[in-house]
Amino acid sequence: MGYFSTDGCTIEAVIFSDAQKNVISQVTKGTAFINPVRGNIDGLSASITGISASIASSTAPAIFVGITGAMVALRTNLNSFVSHAERLSGISLGAAGPSGEPGINGLIGTAKTYNSVCESLTGGTEDNFSKLFNGILGEGEYVLNTRKQNMNDAVLNFVNNNSSRSSADSAFNTELAIHIATINTIATDVSVLITNDNSAYDTANQTIRNYSVGNILMDNSDPCFTGKLLDKIASPAAKDRINDL
Repeated sequence: MGYFSTDGCTIEAVIFSDAQKNVISQVTKGTAFINPVRGNIDGLSASITGISASIASSTAPAIFVGITGAMVALRTNLNSFVSHAERLSGISLGAAGPSGEPGINGLIGTAKTYNSVCESLTGGTEDNFSKLFNGILGEGEYVLNTRKQNMNDAVLNFVNNNSSRSSADSAFNTELAIHIATINTIATDVSVLITNDNSAYDTANQTIRNYSVGNILMDNSDPCFTGKLLDKIASPAAKDRINDL
């Protein structure tokens, strides 16, 4: 028994069909969404694991230490991207980005509003929605796939070709440095996917905010309060445009 009796009370509730209830139930259970680049992430992760295994089974694993260290940084960035992708795709509904970027619910709202604002200002039809989700759309898929190929075709091939080597020489170290640089670049590329998505959100958020302020400038319905304030703070150029309305 509850603390309050609900006898005679009217409780407002939205009426859903069974199909609608099922959809909402999947969201509440955490089974409604998938990470669309999960397979791509796993592919790059498998490349890292495969290279590590090849180094471990080589005659002199110590000569590949630079590659091993670079892959630690790559693995760290890839793990960060997993968290990022699961936030964008709705798997982690309560997750937030490093600067408080919202999950899918807030992102979709911002992306839709940003898309509408851009079309209002340009008068054209352009997709400004996807920019906030590039990490789990085409760009993310392309980056992860091509970088996996780089790891397999270049780095793994180098390790396997030198697996029986007992020591390093000048030629080996020269090529080793190239492959370390490749891994470091891949680590940066994965990190940039996160940065670009979050920067796109920040740009969208600022644009929406500024658009709202712009609407205030165009509002002539309050000449007493807002109007007097704008007379003090609006630039001469802005006043000229306002007078043209």
